[in-house]
Amino acid sequence: MQPPAGGGPSPDARPWPDRTHLGGRYRLDRPIASGGVAIVWLAFDEHLARPVAIKLLHPHHAHDPLVVERFEREARAAARINHPNVVRIYDTGRDGDLVHLVMEHVDGPTLRTVLNERGRLEPMVVAALGEQVAAALGEAHDHGLVHRDVKPGNILIADDGTVKVTDFGIAKAIAEDDATLTRPGMVVGTAAYVAPEQLEDREVDARADVYALGVVLYEALVGKAAFAGDTPAATAAMRLRYELLPPRQLRADVPRALDDIVTRATRHDPRDRYVDGARLASALAPLVRAKPADLTATLLPEGSAVHGRGARRDADEPIEDASPFVGPIPTSRAEYLGRLLAAAAAGVALALAGTLAFRALSADDLVRDGRGDGAASWMVESVEVLGADAAGVGDPEAMVDGDVQTVWTSPGFGDRTFDGTREGIGIVLDLGQARRVQGLRLELTRGGADVEIRSAEERPDPALGLDGWGTPRASALGVRPQQRFEWSETTARYWLVWFTGLSNEGGEFRVEVAGIELLGPA
Repeated sequence: MQPPAGGGPSPDARPWPDRTHLGGRYRLDRPIASGGVAIVWLAFDEHLARPVAIKLLHPHHAHDPLVVERFEREARAAARINHPNVVRIYDTGRDGDLVHLVMEHVDGPTLRTVLNERGRLEPMVVAALGEQVAAALGEAHDHGLVHRDVKPGNILIADDGTVKVTDFGIAKAIAEDDATLTRPGMVVGTAAYVAPEQLEDREVDARADVYALGVVLYEALVGKAAFAGDTPAATAAMRLRYELLPPRQLRADVPRALDDIVTRATRHDPRDRYVDGARLASALAPLVRAKPADLTATLLPEGSAVHGRGARRDADEPIEDASPFVGPIPTSRAEYLGRLLAAAAAGVALALAGTLAFRALSADDLVRDGRGDGAASWMVESVEVLGADAAGVGDPEAMVDGDVQTVWTSPGFGDRTFDGTREGIGIVLDLGQARRVQGLRLELTRGGADVEIRSAEERPDPALGLDGWGTPRASALGVRPQQRFEWSETTARYWLVWFTGLSNEGGEFRVEVAGIELLGPA
């Protein structure tokens, strides 16, 4: 329904602009936000009968060709992005001296408001928040766009709990030459979140957004800004001298997996970060054990229709643990215990069914290894290194022959991120047919590598690259020489062990794999 006419303040009491309508179709109701460049009004589209948000350039900027060009580029850039976690752009134009942008109205608080009111947030909620923002940025990065101003004030929580990223007003089209839009010495971004390379007049790409989001997640975890100086310039300059401390050093209950992700995202050297938002979202996804929007719905104000509907966890419950529940997670201990007993009973039935299924497997396919941990590993039909230029030294079959004395070694590089020549090195394992897999055991000659585990029912098209393998089943930074990964049982034929970071050996970086085992039902 259309809101009643005249719902806004009277023209005499109105802030700028002193008019009630714009462009012959938008009724300006009330201002809802204001910044150094623009003011945002809640408005009503009388043609389509829906509320919208309208951003208007302040008068002192509306005659600046540089600012106007950047503002209009926001519309063109953001309109190319179609993603549920990005605020949609509906229209843009001019009405006399008013330059305006019409956007989706998100009826909910900004993350800035949430952090000011609550301080630090639960780690599971932070992971769900980060996954949604990273996915939005990943979509922008796929279009060749860098947001360049990721901060809590540009992250909104919609009334259904969905997180949305807004304000691509200073987004940069990577593929275009926009030197004419950048004045010498201009730093675009917000002091508390800007990436080091933005301060040093270096090339800025998707990894600057990864850094800024990492700083936002850090603040959400520890309850205070990562960097805080006496002035904006001092705040920005602090990141040129210091690496960000891992969140676990300030909050002991931050899960190690989440700590690793935030730490990697905020590395001073862009080469040590995730390459874009999509990769950061993939790293966060395995940590989120419920629908992300249900978790972030808990950030909405008390009394909201969806507040508290999402999954909740105690702060000291490990984020990596899979929930035994299906549906909404219980909010009382009595409900928790009752459902836990029900889950346990269901688990017994599943275990009996699993035992019968196991007996039907051939002993030649599923082999118990005698380690006493109940693990059983699948026989691997073939193994190959993804990409002929990463063939390395040794027979790839050495990784699955059960002999830790036989080793496959990757090529050597000058730094842990492959000298910037590649995104990773992959080992593809073919089980011959789809198998039920719930873990992987990895043996390296030395620890320190960064690893992701992915799977596919059919061999992905090489043209799709890593995207063809979907999101990781598990991931870890700086793995131990003997590392075990576990996840919910997954049926797939092809498995990818993807190394995104290498170990240091005497100044040269490589990975040496002594063994890989895909673990079947226990």
